[in-house]
Amino acid sequence: MSGQMPPFSVLITRPAGRADSLLAGLDQQEIPYIYQPLITTQQVSIKSKDQQQLRDADLVIFVSVSAVTCLENQMDLSTLTQPLLAVGLTTASALERACHRAVTAPTDQRSEGLLALPELADVAGKKIVIVRGNAGRELIKTGLLAREAKVSYVQSYRRVPLPLDGQRLADLWHQQQIQCIVVTSNEILSLLFQSLPESCHPWLRQRQWVLISSRMLETALGYGIPASQIQQAASANDAALLESISQLRRKFHE
Repeated sequence: MSGQMPPFSVLITRPAGRADSLLAGLDQQEIPYIYQPLITTQQVSIKSKDQQQLRDADLVIFVSVSAVTCLENQMDLSTLTQPLLAVGLTTASALERACHRAVTAPTDQRSEGLLALPELADVAGKKIVIVRGNAGRELIKTGLLAREAKVSYVQSYRRVPLPLDGQRLADLWHQQQIQCIVVTSNEILSLLFQSLPESCHPWLRQRQWVLISSRMLETALGYGIPASQIQQAASANDAALLESISQLRRKFHE
């Protein structure tokens, strides 16, 4: 029976340059996939006042790997001597490589997890800089302002949707018998439904989905994806995503 089943093929939508480790893991486990980023990141030039703001801060928070790499391209991060925090473990690793010292990150790799760190419990009057891209959640800033911190942003990159032919992509994914779609941000999830013609939305809703947060789960349900089709990975890192994909493949072949 199993020989008659279509292959368990996966669609990976992580931004360009952010999927290498996950794709290597899929290759190792011989899981067929298509890699199609929907957004790319572009570096934003930081001003001298941004650099001064960073050096004067009591604490600096980095929200993503792109925030680290796009800032590292423009200044020596080892000159930052204050405590450094990262939202996720992958971001923390990139930051540790750039600044050659330990970086704090929560095990709950979301804004909520960051705000729960003891380092942010008593920040009244402290100058905190958040390095990030354009837009994104305001939860960290809001939470810190409520604790009477002085909060500012430094934008080191922006996310830009790639120009895509939705119908062509839908045809390709049908042809490749995609069974599972991996999405790591609400922005990408929304772009999938915006990029593909409405006639393809029922097909999207019938896929298995790997998402990374309860917030994304709510968005997916809003698009009509049944809860039974959604698996939430333990975190956004590649090992957790790979584990969720492997679990779904096992179920698929049962």
